[in-house]
Amino acid sequence: MKGFYAKVFDYIFDKRMDLFQAMFYKLYEDFKGDEELFLKVWFEDYAKRKLLKYFPLWDLLEYYPRYVVRKRSVIKLYINTYWRFCLNPHRYPAKVRESMEFFGIKELNLQELKKRYRQMIKKYHPDIHTDKKTAHKQMLLINYHYQVLLSYLNKAE
Repeated sequence: MKGFYAKVFDYIFDKRMDLFQAMFYKLYEDFKGDEELFLKVWFEDYAKRKLLKYFPLWDLLEYYPRYVVRKRSVIKLYINTYWRFCLNPHRYPAKVRESMEFFGIKELNLQELKKRYRQMIKKYHPDIHTDKKTAHKQMLLINYHYQVLLSYLNKAE
């Protein structure tokens, strides 16, 4: 049973990580860069709420705390990496260039970025696109690159 729970926990945390990567700059602003609070609320508390819907409390009390202790350091590294970028995106010009190329933008400005973002969202939205799995992956990628460029633009101002 222990292995089953670990797989379920991994699945929940992996899905949450995908969402984090697609929204990292907005989350950085929402939580004002407080990594500990963010980790507790956005990952751990969310997972507990989800798990309590489907599993008995006594099983969660037995397996979940040990899992979180192991997973916490890895997630903290991810959060720290993304939020370090948010603090100073100018130190990572390759990431900014890569995101500009992704959107096909030659000169970076907010209006052009929003225009290209909306075009891509309309094209790859899972409600519209026939291949839902591919569309979902593409949406995560679109949102990730959008967050990179938003953080760069906001720091430039």
